[in-house]
Amino acid sequence: MEIFDIAVAGAGPAGCMAAKSAALLGKKVCLLERKSTPGYPARCGEGIGNRGLVLTLDPKSKWIKNDIKTASMISPSGIKVTIGSMDTSHILDRELMDNDLADDAAACGADLRCSSPVTSVERDKEGNYILTGPSEPIKARCLIIADGVESRLARFLGWDTVLKDEDIETCAFARVTSPLLEKSSCLFYTGKEVSPGGYAWIFPRMKGEANVGLGISGTYSEAGKARELLMQFIDRELPGAKVSKLHCGGVPVAKWLRPLVRDGAMLVGDAARQVNCLNGAGIAYGLYAGKLAGQIAAEAITENGVNYPHLKNYEKQWKRGFGKQQDRSFSLKEFVRGLDDSFLDKIAHSFSKEDPNNINYVKIFTKTVARRPLLIFKTLKLFK
Repeated sequence: MEIFDIAVAGAGPAGCMAAKSAALLGKKVCLLERKSTPGYPARCGEGIGNRGLVLTLDPKSKWIKNDIKTASMISPSGIKVTIGSMDTSHILDRELMDNDLADDAAACGADLRCSSPVTSVERDKEGNYILTGPSEPIKARCLIIADGVESRLARFLGWDTVLKDEDIETCAFARVTSPLLEKSSCLFYTGKEVSPGGYAWIFPRMKGEANVGLGISGTYSEAGKARELLMQFIDRELPGAKVSKLHCGGVPVAKWLRPLVRDGAMLVGDAARQVNCLNGAGIAYGLYAGKLAGQIAAEAITENGVNYPHLKNYEKQWKRGFGKQQDRSFSLKEFVRGLDDSFLDKIAHSFSKEDPNNINYVKIFTKTVARRPLLIFKTLKLFK
């Protein structure tokens, strides 16, 4: 059986960053991906803030389909509030980026194996992890689990991966072309008729083309509901549009899993529930967590074995940074979840006459939680 220092299960952004970071530190790494092509299809709106993107890597210009500097929020009754004061964000080509990240990990020394799902994992007497799938099993001294929100490996190794209905969004995504689509601004739609317990979005990739999707709270979800609501939304807002690449998936909006490290196994990305609970964004979190986990795992591998206490530094560092931010986003999500359509309309109406250049996300959310001092503090910290 082939033996590796570190095995990474899942070649999404988090897994690729973990494999690359560990390989750069001279460790023998195997990166396993169940799909034949990493990143396809992209179950993602493909949006990310510039700060989150450049924090972890040097992005390639070809990954960026569009730069976004404004956004508009549309209330349940159709009141439009434009946010003109926001940091630059990007719409990515995730399929291209994920492919490149996997190739980069391989170029740095990781053994990339596509079409290699891991169907089970167990530990031997020496504490090594044995990963089994359709191909030959492999053995690794340390395991980084990056196999997504539906992670089975985490469950096999003892983590409680069950999500409450209100802590997962059932999402439907599509690529849409229409002459009605503008290039300059992202659009967010709220309301129970549009997307109960969530929101719908239009993220322009270029003029006439956008990623369109919505997420509904698991509380309201049932088979086919997200897809049905998405098609209704597209028909209403973009009549006559051409729809392609329609697919569905789950997005966790829960607190990150504790612990992030169990013996020699580490969780990263959606498998760790590392997602902004307010908007479902997880690319930046996954990139950061993957890089951090890969570095710390590599440092923990010694000639004599694995320094298990050192692996726990991953959770400590995550908790001090993005982890604290995610906990704040969870508190805000819980508050927003209780708002009815009339309240959202009232907030939108109060901003509708203001100059868009004087409106930002912080201003909107602090006004929304004005009677909750602790939530005001969390809002200011979240958007800092």
